[in-house]
Amino acid sequence: MEKKRLSGILAAVVLLAGIVCCATGVEYFYCRYCGIRRSSVQSLTAGFCSRHPAGPGKGRHALYQGREKTRYTCVFCGVKRTDIASLTAGSCSRHPAGPYKGRHEPAL
Repeated sequence: MEKKRLSGILAAVVLLAGIVCCATGVEYFYCRYCGIRRSSVQSLTAGFCSRHPAGPGKGRHALYQGREKTRYTCVFCGVKRTDIASLTAGSCSRHPAGPYKGRHEPAL
């Protein structure tokens, strides 16, 4: 009984974190730093991120926990882009580390 409840909780967490593509019904998981997409959390977090805040290749991809959107907004400055990859490509003028000392981050 406990195992069944635990698997239901895990399924709910994965469902909340995953983004289902409307056209194909395939679920994708995105990196919040670079926008790369993978079909599982395990395959996403296994790789090193080229846009990680600690530096290129110094940290792993991190799961973006928001929903799929038509436009993504930077949490610090409000800049909008059509995908996470193009949003995180630019430096942010209002980043907490200082102007242009960090990249845009997608709001949830």
